[in-house]
Amino acid sequence: MKKLTIPFSAAILAACVMITASCHKHHSPEETGTVLGPANCFVISAPGTYSFRVVKGNSTESVGAVTSADVLWESFGTNETPAKGSIVSKVDYLAKENLVRFKTPAALKDGNALVAVRDAAGKILWSWHIWVCKGWDPAKTAHTYYNNAGIMMDRNLGATSVTPGDVRTFGLLYQWGRKDPFLGSCRLTEKTETAASTLTWPEPVPSTAQTGTIEYAINHPTTFITSNEANYDWYYSEVYDTDNTRWQEKKTIYDPCPEGWVLPTGPTPNDAGFWFKVYGKHIMVLDLDKKNRGRNFTKVFGDADPIWYPLTGFKADDDGVLWAVGDRSDIWTCTPDLDEGDPNAKVMAFALNLEAITDHTELSVFTAIDDCRGIGFSVRCVAEKTR
Repeated sequence: MKKLTIPFSAAILAACVMITASCHKHHSPEETGTVLGPANCFVISAPGTYSFRVVKGNSTESVGAVTSADVLWESFGTNETPAKGSIVSKVDYLAKENLVRFKTPAALKDGNALVAVRDAAGKILWSWHIWVCKGWDPAKTAHTYYNNAGIMMDRNLGATSVTPGDVRTFGLLYQWGRKDPFLGSCRLTEKTETAASTLTWPEPVPSTAQTGTIEYAINHPTTFITSNEANYDWYYSEVYDTDNTRWQEKKTIYDPCPEGWVLPTGPTPNDAGFWFKVYGKHIMVLDLDKKNRGRNFTKVFGDADPIWYPLTGFKADDDGVLWAVGDRSDIWTCTPDLDEGDPNAKVMAFALNLEAITDHTELSVFTAIDDCRGIGFSVRCVAEKTR
């Protein structure tokens, strides 16, 4: 083979060095490891070597001309900053197979990571959430909710514990319609202390015609995009109307849940929505677990124990700052608010709100409220109906 003499920039040279051993040959099944199904999130429960197809979400659509892969961040979801490689120890791009391959340490550590692929200029083309939870099987631990509402995961997306009072039950936070997560709090009650990670996170940017786009969100998966005043969405449309296709009842390429899981539904004219089906009321008042800052919904939503919902707080849509940790929790549905008179392009969510109760010993539980799409709320996934 003739030696190439094309000049390289330092960045491109570094990317090429990373993938040189991987891009010029086919790899055996032993080398590629366990090949995971298409999704934007992968649950890893045992140490090993894994790989996944480089496509957009659950589709077969190409992400573009990939030259390299890397880890953007890792986090335990606590105040401990991981050493790089603690959760994902190695990642590379196998060009012949169009796979991203990653490895975990032999001693698996629970946490979350974000892996991305880049083009020759270093632009991020797509990214995937690696959710590591030792020994956990989402299907075997899932909860069957009452009244044939559906099968719900036993934890928030990104959570690595279901023990009441453990901050690792919080999981991650998402802006509606974005596939990539943001970190929540590392304390049960302090709003401003974000979980530690290996990344110095960029400052939030306002939603504009340049930043409030799907393309910008894909290219900047760690940047929180604050709401614009036209529709209180991170997605910029210049008018009240906005795009409703990013998350749907049927899995989309931007769905943040693992393969086989989707977001629950909210109420529509033809359907009561997931949480209303479970309980049959729009609002209830229940005792608060004050010490552990949340509520066990055993015998309320289903028979499993615990069915734990922590008060995770949220990231505000105007500045991306954490608020109401230990006082409130909201969980996105895939269902837009269909009130034509509402200019805010809101989405229905399930909400726990301690602030509505004067003595702070009881919890207001709303099976459906509407809120702005630019907020960073929790996600809890339900099994796809085809399962």
